[in-house]
Amino acid sequence: MVRLVKILIILVVFGIILTYIGVEYTAKPKFCITCHYMQPYYDGWKTSTHNMVPCVDCHYPPGVQNELRGKFEAIVSIAKYMTGTYGKSRPWVEIPDQSCLRPDCHERRLLQGKVSFGNILFDHTPHLTEMKRGMKLRCTSCHSQIVQRVHMTVTTNTCFLCHFKEVEGEKPLGGCPSCHGAPTAVVEYQGVKYDHKEGVKLGIDCMKCHLQVVQGEGNVSKEKCFNCHTEPERLEKYNDVLLMHMYHVTNHKVDCLRCHDEIKHKMVSMAQTIEVDCNSCHPGHHAAQKELFLGTGGTGTEQMPDPMFLMRVSCTGCHIAHKGDKLKGTSAFASPAACVSCHGGNYGQILEEWKKVIGQGLSQMIPALNRAENELKVTQKKGETYLKSKSLIEEAKENIDLVREGKGVHNVKYSIQLLQVASQKLKEGMKAIGSSYQVPVLSLPSITPKSECYSCHLGIETKTGTAFGRTFSHQVHLVKANLPCSNCHSNERKHGELILSAESCNNCHHNKRQDCETCHPVQEAFRKGTKVLDYQPVASLMPDLGCRDCHTGIKFKQTAEIVRSVCTNCHEKDYIQMLDDKQKEIKDELIKINEFVLQERKKEKLAPELKKGIDYIQERLDLLEKDKSFGGHNQNLDDKMIQDISAKMKELGG
Repeated sequence: MVRLVKILIILVVFGIILTYIGVEYTAKPKFCITCHYMQPYYDGWKTSTHNMVPCVDCHYPPGVQNELRGKFEAIVSIAKYMTGTYGKSRPWVEIPDQSCLRPDCHERRLLQGKVSFGNILFDHTPHLTEMKRGMKLRCTSCHSQIVQRVHMTVTTNTCFLCHFKEVEGEKPLGGCPSCHGAPTAVVEYQGVKYDHKEGVKLGIDCMKCHLQVVQGEGNVSKEKCFNCHTEPERLEKYNDVLLMHMYHVTNHKVDCLRCHDEIKHKMVSMAQTIEVDCNSCHPGHHAAQKELFLGTGGTGTEQMPDPMFLMRVSCTGCHIAHKGDKLKGTSAFASPAACVSCHGGNYGQILEEWKKVIGQGLSQMIPALNRAENELKVTQKKGETYLKSKSLIEEAKENIDLVREGKGVHNVKYSIQLLQVASQKLKEGMKAIGSSYQVPVLSLPSITPKSECYSCHLGIETKTGTAFGRTFSHQVHLVKANLPCSNCHSNERKHGELILSAESCNNCHHNKRQDCETCHPVQEAFRKGTKVLDYQPVASLMPDLGCRDCHTGIKFKQTAEIVRSVCTNCHEKDYIQMLDDKQKEIKDELIKINEFVLQERKKEKLAPELKKGIDYIQERLDLLEKDKSFGGHNQNLDDKMIQDISAKMKELGG
């Protein structure tokens, strides 16, 4: 009896040891490849980020009971594999969310907010805690093995299937920014720069530029069901979408692409965008508009694509206004609102300016073309001379018709070039037949500036402005000097921000120019003693001196000390002290005058005569302060003006 008990104890201990060894061995990943169809999954696991985690840690939920149940199911699966009795459906394994969210794994994943996945910002919390399209998602809804030889990976295909299936107008669920924000850097495409931050600030719809970004519909063919199922009663549920998703997505882990066709999300070329976007509604029409937009189709000109074409702006980006009725249909028209929606309020007038410029050009060239054609009809020239003139006029007509029919606003710079070439060809055509007709000079903005700014700021070279209190000519700087807009303006922080400084001007003008009065008219008037208000000419103490005699080695913000150091070239050293004393005297007088004017202007109501007297003083005071020499340029004139001011102050009771 004792011996029997000992044998039983030994058997029990041996059984426990054998069970422990079996449990430990079957928990090792290598045991999984006992079944041959597990080999690709095992290979994917070895190269994955989870290759230090045993298979059972993921495929069995936490807890002893779940592990024992998993072992039992595994033994059953092995038995079925060995005997070939899979049953009606193929074997399938799952990873419950509890395994992913167990301690020391991803238990804090729900609290980590957004994470980067390529250029996508992903937030786990709403995907795992909220119903999405009527479904409860699981970790493995996205982290799956739909890519061969890759284990537990995430592919964008899964994202695209949920966000783009059966959506209206290719607008994804949650909108574009919910996944990827706008590019932070300025994008340059074919020489055109665009800052997406400005677009986001203005609330521009991504679909203004990015069209046809979705390919595929994500359909489910019934044939795919047979890859897993053979039971007729299950196949009958094919059309019950909610039930299918509940069983396959919520209750069980099944990769979306096991059933659904792939949906692709990517960019397309601009040429395809135009072709589909316009011709889908207007087949065969708008050829001239398209040629202009592409910057092709003219004669005697180089190709010049419109910047908005290069930036993939489609027809519907600008044609946002619809006219018509529900019976006859509607047509889309360009609207200034489209300019404003992308570029801001200051751009509302650009479309009208473009129309005005192109209309002005056509109003000159169409009559000129008609006259040239009539001149050709009545000419006595024949043979080669006639044919040459005819060819030139026909080429001019092609360019004019392209601008007229294609609506020149679709590519303003190219349209101007076409009209300029047409004008030249008409002149040559008339000259060839000896016609006395003079083709009128085309009064259009020059296309000499090659800056990208010119695409919108048409005719800027004809405009003048002020910079640092001086008149500034764009004609001189853009056309004659051929300076780029970027020398003075920048789009880095704010569109068109002025980055020019007075020092920048001086770097060019002080080194190259002798006509100081262009930038310093007040100082020049004082130096010469002429054209200062209603004063008769007042000669300075040194009328023969020019600006450069004293202002040598011009530098930015040149100090009085540097200028005065030149005085000793002609005068004794004590002259500088005399000059200092005189300038101090004038400055003190100006301070008193300023105090008087300020005091008088504080009065609630000024009598007309008093106001007139104050304005008289203010006008002279302003000129004296603008001159800034305090007697250095023309001491006689300064003294005369101060005497007149003092007399007026005395007259007013000062």
